[in-house]
Amino acid sequence: VDALPPPNDGSVKKFYYDELFVKSSPSMSSSPKIGSAKKEASSDTTTPATAGSSHKWKGADVDIAMTLHQIGQIHRRSLRYAASLSAYNASLRGMKEVLGNRHANIAAILGNIGNLYMELGDYDEAFQIYQEVLGIETLHLGLSHPEVAVTLHNIATIECSRGNFSEGVSLYKQVVDMQKIRFGPHHITVAVTLSCLADANEKSGNVDGAIRTYEEALQIRKGVQGKSHIDVGRILHKLGRLAASRDDYRLANVYIMKAAEIYADNKLKTDHPFLREMARDMADIQAGLAFSGCKGIAV
Repeated sequence: VDALPPPNDGSVKKFYYDELFVKSSPSMSSSPKIGSAKKEASSDTTTPATAGSSHKWKGADVDIAMTLHQIGQIHRRSLRYAASLSAYNASLRGMKEVLGNRHANIAAILGNIGNLYMELGDYDEAFQIYQEVLGIETLHLGLSHPEVAVTLHNIATIECSRGNFSEGVSLYKQVVDMQKIRFGPHHITVAVTLSCLADANEKSGNVDGAIRTYEEALQIRKGVQGKSHIDVGRILHKLGRLAASRDDYRLANVYIMKAAEIYADNKLKTDHPFLREMARDMADIQAGLAFSGCKGIAV
């Protein structure tokens, strides 16, 4: 990960991208710090210039901006976040100059800046950027487009990270409905969002809702990925924990034993975190069965 300067320390690493598509103002010629993308994204400046130049940007500059976007992607995948943000912001300036502030390409760049902040754990900054992305996407794509669903999913994730589980649950449900209409009820993307919804339900205290949602996700994953896929085992493991949390140890044992079989089929290493969790959960469930005088159900 980039070694980023602390806020307000006066020493900001400069990148070549910082000089592209900028005014001659000194305040715009230094590399943006993590946390400054929102200011860039919200700028309505439409008169570009380089220092000492009267160059008028033309359509070819869209190609430069698109290349800068791809460079930002490469830096981000390599965890060079400061360089990535610099390239993204240069791309954003170029795109806005040629295409305006509400073009669909602007939403794509902003979305990746939002993703960058999500990866850094700066959920407040990401939330503001995703809200802007959502406005542009709905303008161009309508309310039911898959890209709109992705942005809503990201916003739901942020709401849950803030502890706003009711808002997260509401948004995840909206995304599930959109995905079912677009892709059908048995698509893997539906299962992914259902698992997020189940997790939000669990954290909000709605254990029954979490179990129902995980069960729905489980059936989709079995159909798409097969009964022995590791993701199927993971959902069964979570269902076992949930059943145990409401003292239904017999059902918990069924889920957990099936999950254990799938983990074994996938030949997980003995130090794998799933297996460490499994050992603890199985011990708790067996203790619960013994305490309640029950025997586990053979699977």
